[in-house]
Amino acid sequence: MDLVQKITEVTVKHLPGEEFFVVDVKASASKVRSKVTILIDSDSGIGIDDLGKVSRAIEEDLEVLMTSEYTLEVSSPGVDTPLAFARMYKKNIGRKLKVTFTDGQVIKGELTEVGEDSFVIIPEKKKKEKEIPPPKTILYESVEVAKVEVSFK
Repeated sequence: MDLVQKITEVTVKHLPGEEFFVVDVKASASKVRSKVTILIDSDSGIGIDDLGKVSRAIEEDLEVLMTSEYTLEVSSPGVDTPLAFARMYKKNIGRKLKVTFTDGQVIKGELTEVGEDSFVIIPEKKKKEKEIPPPKTILYESVEVAKVEVSFK
């Protein structure tokens, strides 16, 4: 088992509840000071107090795992973080997504429904189209990257 998997297991063990989940773990090695970055989210959003609790809880276990000095960063995913789990998609129902498929195709539209194997978006109407396109069901396995499109309107 590699270091990232071990850190993920330690983090999961110290999450404050079942609504919390690990989005990503990165560990960059360095001769001077390694950096461990852990992204955590929850089904209902996550606050700074929750992040602080997790950070303090895992420090002792990380001391055993890390062989050199390190910096620990525990954070929530930013708006530019790709959606990685169905749980992340569910939180964003009603928002606009930009989906890039594994074949390179790109589609933008409003996320309306989320299932275990797929999600549904209503594609944006193109200028030349007279009607809004019908909803499109997309399998997670066909998605390379899906990101929420931030709107400042």
